Amino acid sequence: MTTPTMHEPMASAGFGPGRTVGLSRVLVATDFSPHSSCALARALQLPLRKGAEILLVHALSAEASEKGRHEEQEALARHALEESVHHTQEARAQVACDVRGLLVWGIPAEALTQTARDFGAELVVLGRPRHPGSLLERMRERLAGGLIERIPTALLVVGPPPVCPYRRPLVAVDFTEASRRALETVLRLCPGASRVAVLHGYDTSYVLVLHQSAAQPSRIMEYLREAKARARTELQRFLVPYRDAGVHFDELVRSGEATACILEIAQQEQADLVAVGRHLRLGLGRIVRPHTAPQIARESSCDVLVLEAPLSGQSRP
Repeated sequence: MTTPTMHEPMASAGFGPGRTVGLSRVLVATDFSPHSSCALARALQLPLRKGAEILLVHALSAEASEKGRHEEQEALARHALEESVHHTQEARAQVACDVRGLLVWGIPAEALTQTARDFGAELVVLGRPRHPGSLLERMRERLAGGLIERIPTALLVVGPPPVCPYRRPLVAVDFTEASRRALETVLRLCPGASRVAVLHGYDTSYVLVLHQSAAQPSRIMEYLREAKARARTELQRFLVPYRDAGVHFDELVRSGEATACILEIAQQEQADLVAVGRHLRLGLGRIVRPHTAPQIARESSCDVLVLEAPLSGQSRP
């Protein structure tokens, strides 16, 4: 297994409540549906720098031009983009940001990914379908999954209509570079959160060997206690660079299947945001589970932040 590149933890100064490291460039994908409206509303509630840009992007399939409907669909889409931007006027006045629309052509996941690169987006925001049974919603679900695999920066999948800025985030960590970036991004996006739940799923696969070798129950219990204690110690060590961030960390360690564990804890903690790395190592054997993030984004009852690469804005002055 390849050793992850070492990542220098970000300085904790500026992460505490009341200290906002705002975003400058946010891309919001829209298909003009209600869940896309939720995504735009959430983007306007994020910590933004003065003069920040929000790019509202709609992708039209290239097939439309082949069927002779190019001009009609383009005109309708441009009008819908203008209406969406106009509806943000009041919110824009409060946060002093600029919102503009952009129409792109091509396969949606590919077109949005390229647009995010060209725009230099620090964050891409996408609405999650709330009724996945219909054909249209399944198509939107595939778009979300495609973006999770392709997008070159952090991706925020928005579920329920936003009521207030995030207050109860949950971060799933596996002690890799992506986990540090996930935690740091949550601290950046949730300046009003006084508590952050941090969850680590630890490996108990050796218990299968103990059972097969007819080990005594006391030996099995001892192994499980040691595994949990070791996981807790590793989590505490992981959080050391962030102790002065001005927030309290609820340290949670659990064994079990990654997705089920994260979703269960999110419900228990009443989380309004779950943050995960794109490829999360949790559970038996620390197996890399590339589909964990898309499944959590699909099944979570709250918003989901998926991160692999650092926010591009972190390297800017």
